[in-house]
Amino acid sequence: MVMTVSAGSASTKIRYILQFDSSHTEKFDIAIDKLTGRSSTPPPNVIPEWAKLDFEQCPNCPLDTEETENCPTAVALVDIARRVGKVVSHSEVELVVISEERWVGKKTSSQEAISSLMGLKIATSACPHTDYLKPMARFHLPLATAEETLTRITGGFLLHQYFKAKRGDTSGLNLSNLAALYSEMSIVNSSIARRLRASGEFSELNALTILDTFAQVIPLQIEDRLDEIQTLFEFGGNK
Repeated sequence: MVMTVSAGSASTKIRYILQFDSSHTEKFDIAIDKLTGRSSTPPPNVIPEWAKLDFEQCPNCPLDTEETENCPTAVALVDIARRVGKVVSHSEVELVVISEERWVGKKTSSQEAISSLMGLKIATSACPHTDYLKPMARFHLPLATAEETLTRITGGFLLHQYFKAKRGDTSGLNLSNLAALYSEMSIVNSSIARRLRASGEFSELNALTILDTFAQVIPLQIEDRLDEIQTLFEFGGNK
């Protein structure tokens, strides 16, 4: 299976293929705007009530229900909920992720595969609390481990600081700001879990639990886990 992308395309395309058995395969196509890092995939034709902003709205949500009708993150998850929300979390799945650059495949549990897909959809959903995840989504790494995620998100955050400095903002580096972003993300994940549970669309929420575990653990591990890989960055005589 080949995805064709025209030269100079404004979007990068990623396809998730989940084959649960010989008769059940689900394909999800995600388009990400290369400039904004947000999804350019058309929203579903019908938005369910559980995706409205005022339905189990996150307590830290900066959006106003008078100005915004739907929750961006919930809307991003509507198609996943409809198609794989009832899949048993421990069932086996053959996962293939196809991007413009490579194919990634793995036989894994459905909860891990769906978690990776949900993470990509949430990161590109235009929720203000997920904007810092846009670079990771743009250069998506399916099925990333906690260590890979920590390294990538920290690198992305420091690159963000570099671009701020180029614009004249030299307020300095502070990884506690990154920890604060993940703490806010944990609140979002917990609220989304409540929303999906109340919707009745998901019979199991283990896929989202994996994402929430990352969000809760990473703020606690930033300093300690980065110390463990410090020697990898000692090169060029600067130790």
